[in-house]
Amino acid sequence: MSSTGELHNKSGWAKWKSKDDNFAKCKSIKSNLIYGAPTEEIPDVSVMIITYKRAAGLKAALDSAINQDYAQPYEIAVVDDSGFDQETDALMKEYCETHKNILYYRHEENIGQYANWNRACELCRTDWYGLLHDDDKLRPEYLQKCIAAVKKTSGKVGLLGSYMKMVGDAKASEGKPLLDSLVNLFIRLRAAKPIHLRLKDNIKYIYILNSSFIDRRKLLEIGGLNDEYFPSSDFAMAAKMNYYYATVFLPVILTEKGVGGNESLKQSVCDDSIVAAYNLSYKIAEDMKLSPKVRKRKASIAAVAAEIGVRGYNNVDYSNVKASLGMNTIYNKKFIIELINLYSKISWGMLLFRGGVKSGRGYA
Repeated sequence: MSSTGELHNKSGWAKWKSKDDNFAKCKSIKSNLIYGAPTEEIPDVSVMIITYKRAAGLKAALDSAINQDYAQPYEIAVVDDSGFDQETDALMKEYCETHKNILYYRHEENIGQYANWNRACELCRTDWYGLLHDDDKLRPEYLQKCIAAVKKTSGKVGLLGSYMKMVGDAKASEGKPLLDSLVNLFIRLRAAKPIHLRLKDNIKYIYILNSSFIDRRKLLEIGGLNDEYFPSSDFAMAAKMNYYYATVFLPVILTEKGVGGNESLKQSVCDDSIVAAYNLSYKIAEDMKLSPKVRKRKASIAAVAAEIGVRGYNNVDYSNVKASLGMNTIYNKKFIIELINLYSKISWGMLLFRGGVKSGRGYA
C-alpha cells in the first residue's frame, strides 16, 4: 500500500504498463484450503470471492454466486485475507458442507487488498472467472451474460465489466435519479452489445471494473495488480490490460454493490484516488507522445472526474489535493467542476455509438 507521497511521484507511474511479476511479492505466504474439495474435472468457469472480516456481506455474496442461472458446472472459491475469524469460519464450514462446488482458502498472513486480487487469480482453476467482493452481489444472469459476451470477442479480451447498481447507502445514491434514468436509457438503446474501451477512454477516467470478469491467463501474463498504486491499482491494471489486450464494457446491470463500510469512504483514500487519477492519466498521455500542456490538461480533467466520484462519499474541499498536483486553480471553480461532470457524462454517452472489439493492443 502506497502513501500519498509515493503516489505524487509521477516517475513511479512510469511502470503502469510493466509486466513485472506482482504475484511474486507474496509468494512466501501460503493460502491453505480449509474447507471444500476441488472436483477432478475442471469446471467451466469460476466465481472468486475476496473477503476480509465481513461475514454478513460474504453470505449475501455467496448466495448470489450460488443462485446463478447457468447450466454448466462452475466453481465458487472464497479467498480470505482475514486470518482466523470465527464468524467467517463457521459460515464457510456450513456452505462448503452444503455446496460441493465451494472452496474456502485462508492466507497464513494478511497480504492486503490487491495482493488478494492476485492470489484469487493464482488459485482460480478456470480460464475465466468473475471477481466478486464480499460487499457485492451478482445478479442471477451474471455468468450467462459474461460468457456469452466473451464468446463474441474472438479471444482478444482480457477484462470485461458491466454496470453495477448501488444499493444500501443513501448518501452515495443521493441526487442520482437523473443519472439512473440516463443509464437505463443507454442500456435500452445499446441492447447489450459489448463496447470496446480504449486507452483514450482511460485517460478520461472511464473505466469498467464493476463485476470484473477476467481472463486468468492474460492477467498472469501482464503481471497482475501492483499494490504500489493503491487505492487505484485496479485502474492501473485495467489500463495495462487495455494496452496489451482489450477491455470490454457490457452495458447491462449484472451486479449490486452495498457500499456501507467500504474502505473507499476513508478521507485519505479519497485524496489518494484523485492523485492516482491525475498521475495515471498523465503517464498514459505521456506514453502517447502528447505535448506536456495536453498531458496536464487531460490529467487535471481526470483528477476532477475522480473528485466528483469521491464527493459522493466525502463531500469536502479537495483544493489542497489539487494544488499539491500543480493543477491550475481554475479546476477549483464550481462552474468548471460542473462542466467537467457534464463532459464526463457526454464521453460516456458517446460510447453508445462505438463498435465492437476491433483492436486488442496499444493506444488505438
